Amino acid sequence: LLERNKWLVGKNQHLKEQIKVLQKKETKVQKLKNITIQDKLALYLNDALSIENAAIERLQSRIRQTRLQDSKEQLQHHLEETREQQNRLKQLISTLGGKPTADKGHLPIPSSSKSIENSLRKHMTDAEVELRGAKEDAIVESAEIVLYDTLIQLAQKASTEVGGDAIPILTQNLDEERAMMDWIKANTPVLITQLWPDIAASVVGTEVIEDISYAEAG
Repeated sequence: LLERNKWLVGKNQHLKEQIKVLQKKETKVQKLKNITIQDKLALYLNDALSIENAAIERLQSRIRQTRLQDSKEQLQHHLEETREQQNRLKQLISTLGGKPTADKGHLPIPSSSKSIENSLRKHMTDAEVELRGAKEDAIVESAEIVLYDTLIQLAQKASTEVGGDAIPILTQNLDEERAMMDWIKANTPVLITQLWPDIAASVVGTEVIEDISYAEAG
């Protein structure tokens, strides 16, 4: 009898814990259902806005860092575009009843292991720093293209309830990101040609034939 009472007490405790778990799940579902499609879309747009907020800061840094005039001019042009994208997103969010965020998201810039990074930094020339910046430009643009393409599809699904005003605006942002990506791809061979002499000159035993140098490009 004593053992049976212990079993019943344990069973009762287990049932209480299960009930608590189910109640928590029910509360979470209720909270999820409390958000409207307008709120959800505004949240998605704020996610994009946080990325653009961070992108503006990075573009400003890249403009200061690069010594290549054509890159500086293109980055400045895209900075102006990004500010416009930022303003468009803010307007869309406000129209949906949301509050535009001032937070900065995390840009998807990859990093090497600590040991590799230390070795790279030890031997990296100014030209290679420039090349790394250009590579990271392409990675960020690729991520933004995916971001806006996904947002457009979500906006299309939500258009029956919130209207389709966001779609042409997001499409404009997407087109600008694609144009920047196209420029990066087209300019990469030129960039490497400009930077290679200084990269090659940093390697022992390498004969540099080209007469265009990174320093001259600056």
